[in-house]
Amino acid sequence: MKPRFVDLFCGVGIGSLGFARMGFEVAAAVDNDSQACKVYEDNIGLAPIIGDIREITGKEILRKTSLRRGEIDVCVGCPPCQAFSTLRRTSLQEGERDRRKSLLRVFGHRVEELLPKVVLLENVRGLTIGTNRRFLTEFTSHLRSLGYLYDFGILNAADFGVPQIRKRLILLGVRRTQPSLPQPTHSISKEPDKLPWRTVRDAITDLPSLKSGQKDAENPLHEAPDHLDSTLRLICKVPRNGGGRRNLPTRLWLPCHKKLEEKEQGGAVSTYGRMRWDAPSPTITTRCHTPSCGRFIHPTQNRAITLREAARLQTIPDSYRLVGHKGAIGRWIGNAMPLVLAETLAKQCALYL
Repeated sequence: MKPRFVDLFCGVGIGSLGFARMGFEVAAAVDNDSQACKVYEDNIGLAPIIGDIREITGKEILRKTSLRRGEIDVCVGCPPCQAFSTLRRTSLQEGERDRRKSLLRVFGHRVEELLPKVVLLENVRGLTIGTNRRFLTEFTSHLRSLGYLYDFGILNAADFGVPQIRKRLILLGVRRTQPSLPQPTHSISKEPDKLPWRTVRDAITDLPSLKSGQKDAENPLHEAPDHLDSTLRLICKVPRNGGGRRNLPTRLWLPCHKKLEEKEQGGAVSTYGRMRWDAPSPTITTRCHTPSCGRFIHPTQNRAITLREAARLQTIPDSYRLVGHKGAIGRWIGNAMPLVLAETLAKQCALYL
């Protein structure tokens, strides 16, 4: 019998796909985004439970899976991370940040109700920093009270074959057995026992060239953003293969960037920056196809990356059908656990079953 796992906060299912590829069976999935759940069902073949995890109890999940407490092998949880992120914190009201932070506590309650053999938590580095650390401490204390031993640390997806610098907190908990996190398989330096980091070139160089507003008829997500003339003029002046706005004369900077420099904040350094061909991409975010939101301009072409290129950098296969509004697809891609990392973590979980 295949080991069974539950995917809470499942999104469109990239994490689930990684576990399925490693021989796991999806017992249940939960998310409050009905559109994402439709994409999940179309690709994974299982209809997630749609709703707020605060209101969907472990008892309900077990009832839908016809399993009893303790029979689930792995429970995966990737609570929305924006509340703990060091990026765009001001975009959330304080009450909404608190509400999102409480989801980690809710995840702990669902773990208690399901009592899986293995628990896997993925979140941003910010959960380990400053006042946020108390939420992690509370969660690990709860795990210990349930008989789990655990290991956690900050893993970089690039160290596991993802062509992207993506540093995330990974926590692995196992009942009555001390687990350990997986060891890197790739490295920035030439190490005899490791492969070199995968790069932007490895991921997207085979895709057709596009100009602003053009689309690839053969690949629906490979459509270049239709930039405003003022944006396009700025992009065209950014040096190729890694250049950024700071390489430009200050007269070409946007007023908001000038204000940041005047305040000596030095913020938004990566905005209107190009990726480098022979390095991993920066972290793919929910607005990764918008040049004003980060280093998201193509290395050589005068446009932001396409959603297909973003998906490739998240190691999402072209065969995975992502259908919806462009903004929603960008959010799903940015929130996803990279497929290759999910496969690595699935193999690590399997060691403790």
